[in-house]
Amino acid sequence: MSKELYLKNEFGIQHQNPEAELSEETVREYQEKYGIRTDVHRTCINCQIRQIEKYKNLMGRDAEFKVACEYIPKGLPKGSGKKIKEIVDKTDIDYERAKKLMLSTVDPVAWAELMFGFDDSNDNWCIRNYQKEQLRCSAYRNVIREGRRSGKTFIMALKLTYYAFNLLIDRGFNSSGDRLIAGPSIMIVTPYQAQLTNIFNEIEMLIKRNIELAEQVETGTGDSLYIKTPMYKMEFKNGASIRGFVSGLGVKGDGSGGGTIRGQSADVIYMDEMDMIPEDILDKVITPILLTKPGVRLIATSTPIGKRGKFFHWCLERPDYKEDYYPSSVLPHWGNIKDELLRENTEEGFRAEYMAEFIEGSFGVFKPSWIFNAKRDYLYEETHRGGGLVRIGITDRHDMIKCIGIDWNKNAGTEFYVIGYSPATGMWVALDAVNVEATQYSAKRWMEEVIRLNFKWKPDYIYADEGYGHTILEDLKLFSHKMRMKDNPTPMDIETAKLNDRLVSFNFSRTLEIRDPVDHTLVKKSGKHFLVENAIRIFEDGKMILPSDEDILPKQMMNYVVLRRNSQNNKPVYGMENTHIGDHRLDAMMLALAGLTLETSIYSNNGMSDISVPEFLPREQNNKWIDTDEEVGMVKNGIERARVPRAFNILKIMRGNGSPDQDKEIKEKMYGEGIWEEREQSFQRKSRSESFKNEEQSSIMESIKNKNNNFRPSAPIMSGPKRGQRGRRSWK
Repeated sequence: MSKELYLKNEFGIQHQNPEAELSEETVREYQEKYGIRTDVHRTCINCQIRQIEKYKNLMGRDAEFKVACEYIPKGLPKGSGKKIKEIVDKTDIDYERAKKLMLSTVDPVAWAELMFGFDDSNDNWCIRNYQKEQLRCSAYRNVIREGRRSGKTFIMALKLTYYAFNLLIDRGFNSSGDRLIAGPSIMIVTPYQAQLTNIFNEIEMLIKRNIELAEQVETGTGDSLYIKTPMYKMEFKNGASIRGFVSGLGVKGDGSGGGTIRGQSADVIYMDEMDMIPEDILDKVITPILLTKPGVRLIATSTPIGKRGKFFHWCLERPDYKEDYYPSSVLPHWGNIKDELLRENTEEGFRAEYMAEFIEGSFGVFKPSWIFNAKRDYLYEETHRGGGLVRIGITDRHDMIKCIGIDWNKNAGTEFYVIGYSPATGMWVALDAVNVEATQYSAKRWMEEVIRLNFKWKPDYIYADEGYGHTILEDLKLFSHKMRMKDNPTPMDIETAKLNDRLVSFNFSRTLEIRDPVDHTLVKKSGKHFLVENAIRIFEDGKMILPSDEDILPKQMMNYVVLRRNSQNNKPVYGMENTHIGDHRLDAMMLALAGLTLETSIYSNNGMSDISVPEFLPREQNNKWIDTDEEVGMVKNGIERARVPRAFNILKIMRGNGSPDQDKEIKEKMYGEGIWEEREQSFQRKSRSESFKNEEQSSIMESIKNKNNNFRPSAPIMSGPKRGQRGRRSWK
């Protein structure tokens, strides 16, 4: 492979060289051996050779350039000189300006410089060398793997703007037989709404720099050139349109998010941060659009998150896809930010985020894929009123069981983290995150924040690190007692009076007793190990939800490693790989998760719940036959009214071939001919009575509480823990 095609940075990362110039001998060799085109721009020659070398071991003797594209012209077409001279003679435009006008008809970079004033001599307003290749590239399948801060959003906004004004699509003929030519239909897909807004803002900013271009936009309200409802959309007078959709984790399978992707069509599809878009949406939504008609262009950019999904496959295993690979070290100002990034990231985090390598954590406690899979399209600021939660499918905000985790720190400040458990979905949801810096009056300020968050969220529990905050907790409990004796208390006073019951002091180094989920026996666990293992299990099972604007916690989680093993019991010793990143928000989050688990789950030792085992709910002997579907619904309603924490399953038993008729027939034989008709008629009469309804509901509720294991035909089986009386946790 020709070394000139690649550069190697100081970290040993090899990436393509956007300014490579190969010798004529090398170019001629590849032309004769592989049939590459040489009457094109040098960027295309480099691309062809790179692609052949990358995949020739896979393709063997049949190695060839398989990327479908329109190539980049080598220069102006023949006869352009005469046209430039005519422009100069007939106008007051000088030769260089006239040449750029002509070049802008075939070169996207020249067009962008002409329209928006980019200039290579201006470091603050220029198109970088690697961005010029991305702007010019005409590949129909293009994946761009780049590190953070490399300018992916900017260059893609510029490219989509170029397409909107210059890409012409044949729309067939009108009723008069005239051919219709119009601008393209462009679709943007992102995992989060904030990213979609950012891209549209970048496009709008560019267009507003040119008054003539801005006048070609038809949509927008007020000062904006685009609308956001029912979907993000910008329309142009030439028939072009740019539409935006959100399709991240937690979004419906049809790609809903500011509109529905399913059933749409496009001439250009751009996916931002593709590695965060679920594979199911790529398979069921994006791929059908690509197959709708020939010539659909696909551009996907992303910084890898570690998984071996479609982005990995397209980058490294598809000879018909062109991959651009650039680590963040290509930035002109890399030397100014390198030391800061190295200090603020783990080795693996740095390699993944800024070197854009496909890696999965090898020694980190939390795998990057778990963390990224937990992110959903909502913000912390949207959780209190619930709008953001409804958008991601959490509709039981008022029924959530909530816990606040607190990690005190006199240097980094105190972290408060609020998590709610959704009984309807079985998910743990991050609701709020607050850092209160350390000052001269830290203790007073931290107490005020506990009181404020307690009033705002009205949590069921507050789990706080006992260490540094021991005296603060005692002061809070004393203050809580005083509020109980206050005359004419305010709503905040009433909630503050409950702090004494909600506050739990957690010592990381102590041993606690939890219930074994299998045999319900007591098991001793180190507090710290339980905290970490509980969080690992929740993230690994995909049960945790984080907002898209949470940036601190993911860094701290990927910075959390096994430092060593205890020589006596071989247990892991956890800690930070990079002390500059810290772990205080992580500790606060793990405390909140532990509080919910210890107080309300199958591990609880305070009578809050029972172990998760199947059980049969009793039936009254004189009750009449009820359809099994109706019976399951009644049980479900009863369990939900009991506010059972964690998810539950109901097993419906159907006899015979599973049909309701045969189920009833078998039961008649078991109990005697004709008895079921009499019981059913009696049941129908009683079911109209409100007193009977209350009696039936009470029976269901009582069966949930008493755990009576009597068997009756067609009795549903309920699996899942149950919630009883609140109790206090004792530590040993």
